[in-house]
Amino acid sequence: MERDRRKVHHHDHRNSHRHVSVDSYAYISGLKDWNTPFKVSFALLSILAVITADSPVVSVMTIAFMGVLSIEAGRIKPGDYFRLMLVPSAFIITGGIAVLIQVGAGAESLLRIPFFSTNLYITEESLRQSLGLFGKAFGAVSALYMLALSTPMGEIISTLGKVKVPSIILELMHLIYRYIFILLETNAGQKDAAQSRLGYCDMKTSFRTFGSELANLLILSMKKSGEYYDALESRGYEGNCLFWEEKRKLTKKQVIWAAAYAGAVVILIILF
Repeated sequence: MERDRRKVHHHDHRNSHRHVSVDSYAYISGLKDWNTPFKVSFALLSILAVITADSPVVSVMTIAFMGVLSIEAGRIKPGDYFRLMLVPSAFIITGGIAVLIQVGAGAESLLRIPFFSTNLYITEESLRQSLGLFGKAFGAVSALYMLALSTPMGEIISTLGKVKVPSIILELMHLIYRYIFILLETNAGQKDAAQSRLGYCDMKTSFRTFGSELANLLILSMKKSGEYYDALESRGYEGNCLFWEEKRKLTKKQVIWAAAYAGAVVILIILF
């Protein structure tokens, strides 16, 4: 019994750390006082630079620059930042492998492995395209993380509204974002309840508990989403979500960071 209690405590500690949301980082970030339109423009222009430059050096520099900006200026723990980067890594690596490995004769390939009646092979061109895809994807993700980890979603939506993004798109963005958290919070509550009843004390019990959680997750999430919509209507919701936004000044420090990134991109394009 004592060993089971230690397991529960270990699971509780691990889950309390896992359930820290991206929004939580945005509210405690050292970049939260930066001008929001500036951060949105900086992130979008950085993504555009990574895509149009089509240079591995620019992609690697963008990954490093955004990482330093988020960790040093944003004061996010390196372990938390790299843990968050693991989430898109699974999708990016899967896509990169699909581009890297070709199927067919593979006459002039760098590596060829017989596979049933055909061959799996890697060419110089597929290797170059795969590495380019890795670099661009991770560069774009690091720029988006700089924005997401320093800016609450309400402020991003308000900024997009100022540039005349259709309100139906903004409404969907907000509702989908909120409903994702409802799903996560419902699942976290189920896990806490199951752990308090030793629902994960062994493999057999864990499988049975996991099945019960899946069966109840949809029902509980729909119930909570209905309560969320009722709360919106009770506060006068008529189809438009209005967000309070604090006015934040554009400072020299922010411009210097952007100028340093732009200068590095130009220099790398000229040199390579």
